[in-house]
Amino acid sequence: MNTQAALRLKAIKNAKEGLWETAIETNLSLITIDPKDTNAYNRLGVAYLQLGKTRLATKQFKQSLDLDRNNKIAKKQLERIKNKQTISPAFVSQHFIEEPGKTKTVELTRLAGKETLDNLSVGKSCKLVIKNRYISIMVDNAYIGALPEDLSFRLTKLINTGNIYSCAVRSACRKACEVYIREEERSKQNALTHSFPPNKIALSSLNDDTDFDDTLTLEENIPVEIVETDTDSEKNLDEFNTEDVIRNH
Repeated sequence: MNTQAALRLKAIKNAKEGLWETAIETNLSLITIDPKDTNAYNRLGVAYLQLGKTRLATKQFKQSLDLDRNNKIAKKQLERIKNKQTISPAFVSQHFIEEPGKTKTVELTRLAGKETLDNLSVGKSCKLVIKNRYISIMVDNAYIGALPEDLSFRLTKLINTGNIYSCAVRSACRKACEVYIREEERSKQNALTHSFPPNKIALSSLNDDTDFDDTLTLEENIPVEIVETDTDSEKNLDEFNTEDVIRNH
């Protein structure tokens, strides 16, 4: 792997982990290697946004547009800045704290269409909706995907016996989405039961080379609402065509 490719993977990982200062350094290194790297400018802009440096962020997105006037990521971010849709910085590093047995980052299955995923924001609150065979994940009443069936089965039992969970989007792109689930309250009946026992539930996670959606900004975390339904309205979501996924990077 050459230096540029390695730096790109590092930049994506920095963003996924909320390491914004390091992300700035990494993307500046990429721009030094290739001054026309629009993706690096976009990632740099996102990093500046998360540190509350709106002017510097705006400069990076405009530079990206100077290089590619049709760059959708840069246009989308500039529109968000114009509409003041950015939020308080450092949310990811504070919120997505892993606690063994109590939290889990999960890659969703049965994904919604790419347009739905493209509009997701990191930190966006989700609903867990219990279905017959799995738990659907909803954002603003829109279906985005489902938990794997083994985890759905386990959490359904725990929810039905009194546990309460919060859920938020951790990362998203047009071909994948991760959510962060936290046990907020454990019922007396489940007092000795871990929600996510180590090495008991194998969950997939995004690889370092998975495209990370640099357009994502953070939004206010709102406690999740657990909703149970007997319907299975997403049963045909497997029919979504994911073959035409567009890679942003």
